[in-house]
Amino acid sequence: MGGQSQSTKTHPIEVIGLGMGGSISRSEMERIVSADVMAGGTRLLERFAHLPSQRIIISTPLSGAMDRIEQARNRGESVVVLADGDPLFFGIGATLLERFGRDALHFTPGISAVQAACARIGLAWNDLPVVSLHGRSDSSPIMAALAAKGRAAVYTDSENTPASVARLLIERGLATAAVWVLEELGAPGERVRRFSPGEAAQEEFSPLNLVIIEASSAQNGPPVLGQADVAYEKQDGLITKWPARACTLAMLRLTRDGVLWDVGAGCGSVGIEACSLMPLGRVFSVERDPERHASIRENIRRCGAWQVKAVKGEAPEAFIGLPDPDRIFVGGSLGGGIAALDQACRRLKPGGRIVANTVLLGSLNLAVGHFKNLGWVMEITQIQASHCSPLAADLHLVADNPVFIVAADKPA
Repeated sequence: MGGQSQSTKTHPIEVIGLGMGGSISRSEMERIVSADVMAGGTRLLERFAHLPSQRIIISTPLSGAMDRIEQARNRGESVVVLADGDPLFFGIGATLLERFGRDALHFTPGISAVQAACARIGLAWNDLPVVSLHGRSDSSPIMAALAAKGRAAVYTDSENTPASVARLLIERGLATAAVWVLEELGAPGERVRRFSPGEAAQEEFSPLNLVIIEASSAQNGPPVLGQADVAYEKQDGLITKWPARACTLAMLRLTRDGVLWDVGAGCGSVGIEACSLMPLGRVFSVERDPERHASIRENIRRCGAWQVKAVKGEAPEAFIGLPDPDRIFVGGSLGGGIAALDQACRRLKPGGRIVANTVLLGSLNLAVGHFKNLGWVMEITQIQASHCSPLAADLHLVADNPVFIVAADKPA
């Protein structure tokens, strides 16, 4: 119209997943060839080195590449972003959506590395948990996935290599798991190999790899609430009986992805059953007695409670190096006395909850007095359960010891 300048036409950003060695469709190739600007990792850009389009190398930090893509769009240039596999499955797609919004993007998925890997080894993947360790220092999502499904696909990086993943499995009692390492998927140098964790820990692998872990089935797993007491290995019959265990777990008010300390863990039953309520969480079972610590490790294996890490040591010294907890359970005569209870309260995150179980009146008074001095809101519950037992061709009830459950909330 007269007197008004025509605005620059803005093209949608074409985001094309090249797949794992699959052929490129004619439509995809036409969009790549006609683009003014091509963005992607160095390896993907090299596949189209013969084309005259401008290049934007996507590398960390991503903000620089995103700025250049936005500048090209503002100039009215057409942009193609090349991605591995499916851009919206652990790929660049999430970053692009956050920066530009869905209306500015057009996605064309390729075959993802997980799809290709499962096809190579013949594994159904509709419920396969997928974990990315890219840039992470915390490998606990692997343990959560294995606890939930007994298997996991893992995207590795230069720090979290297949060998380091294998060493983690050995450390956590998964030495019999199967470790598939798939390298250079879809490329001429593709290799698909199966290892034990011990074998994989000694190998070197291509940086372009995907790991799939298959754990052996746990005889008493997965963790469930109210597991029979006889299912646990224990020393001298020491265990939080299942009725008290159920009430304790309810009082903890666990979150799906929180951190739980089980202090004075005994045979580990509370922490193990907590896994059923914390599918994405982490549990640290602290126990000073070597035999009980060994029982915790055995019970983790029996139940497939791979989210639980058995920590051998005396509280509060054993707390050093543990992540700050959202929830704490203290058993075993307050798990080491007032010093351990005091340090546990200090380390508890603001807004967190601590639950202490005791059968001794002296320990009850100690816990109540400590929480009162802190000024924390507190609840006290006493539970006593009885179980039927044969007597004179009939049944009678045999009572467990009364258990006091003291719960306190740290101010947010």
